[in-house]
Amino acid sequence: MGGFEFISPFVLAALVVLPAIWWLLKLTPPRPRREVFPPLAILLSLAKRDETPAKSPWWLTLLRMALATLVVLAIANPVINPDRTEISSDGPLALLIDNGWASAEDWAARTSAADALIEAAGRADQPVALAFTADRTADTRPVSASEARQRLAAAEPQAARPERLPAASALVAALDGTPPAPSPS
Repeated sequence: MGGFEFISPFVLAALVVLPAIWWLLKLTPPRPRREVFPPLAILLSLAKRDETPAKSPWWLTLLRMALATLVVLAIANPVINPDRTEISSDGPLALLIDNGWASAEDWAARTSAADALIEAAGRADQPVALAFTADRTADTRPVSASEARQRLAAAEPQAARPERLPAASALVAALDGTPPAPSPS
């Protein structure tokens, strides 16, 4: 089992306010002053009184504090095993990267994820087959991890519609019947 990480760790700073929440939950307003108005004495004896306790029970305060803590932890986006760059070493790493016009917005995230996978393939001494969906003339044969990293760095989003099926077919043809490494579970 891998590590445990928060995607938004700065939100955990909100845990500092838990003592203030505890103080507010324990705080009760002062008791109202009682004034007797004789004509309403009969009505007061008939009406059911709503009584509020002087302080909240300890278990209710503990439950509220636990809920506040869980809300802060949930907002911090906890992730178990955040390192997803483990790859199988059964065959070459095959990457099909969409570099069409719609990928320009998150291109940096795409290339950093692909770079992490290429780095893992380099550590495992695996070849990397790299194909881009908007680049019809790219060489998709398996190459070393360093050369694949250079190709990835040179790639850019194209102002063209991505052709995913031809890119996948070129990738399969470049692998020449060698199955790509399956993704780890």
